[in-house]
Amino acid sequence: MPVIHISTFKMKDQEKAQALLEEVTAAMHRVTGVPLDKISAYLTEVEPSRWTDAGVLGSDPNFQIRSRRKSYYEDKE
Repeated sequence: MPVIHISTFKMKDQEKAQALLEEVTAAMHRVTGVPLDKISAYLTEVEPSRWTDAGVLGSDPNFQIRSRRKSYYEDKE
């Protein structure tokens, strides 16, 4: 039985969250052939202040730029 776990920032739109879960379930079924009733999918929503990319909190105002850094030294340049 496949279990699909998606972690993401909080989603404000319930319809989009539902669509995401439905689409990944459909993809798993289509690719693997596993019956739909054997596929579980769940979404874990994480507050931006509890998520980091490249060690930068998602709540950082410059997250989009700083989270692309390759080293800690880039912040000092």
